[in-house]
Amino acid sequence: MEAKALVEAALFVADRPLSLARLAKTLGLSEEAVGRLIQVLADECAAPDRGVELVQEGGGYVLRVKGDLASAVRPLAPHQDIPEPTLRTLAVIAYHAPVRQAEVVKMRGQRAYGHIGDLVARGFVAAEAKGPTKVLTVTPALLAYFGVSSLEELRAQLGPIG
Repeated sequence: MEAKALVEAALFVADRPLSLARLAKTLGLSEEAVGRLIQVLADECAAPDRGVELVQEGGGYVLRVKGDLASAVRPLAPHQDIPEPTLRTLAVIAYHAPVRQAEVVKMRGQRAYGHIGDLVARGFVAAEAKGPTKVLTVTPALLAYFGVSSLEELRAQLGPIG
């Protein structure tokens, strides 16, 4: 089997960015070889007739839909069943992140606890205990879902939020 195809398949099935070291160990290749193959794949994906791009993110590499195509294919993506109130809570978290859970609940009401639990379960929000509350941040999975590479880019798409 071709090593490049193996690296591409690994990136396709991964649910989070993969480091060179993890790819190399899992696939039985050297880190140098994986690094070269990543560059070849990135160059190939950069062609205008390709729908995905290979980007470095969160200490690893990930395949994701190109930003200008994301809105067209979003209806086919998983997580389309997110209720509107949960999406509103997600927008508040993304706009203010990192943000204390208590602040989100103050803005969105007691039901926000359930929304936050759902968003954590979906992998869109990370919650880290800090004293009597948690600090909420967005994850690379959320950025990939919206086809953006940074929280700043996501905030620009959201526009002003209270």
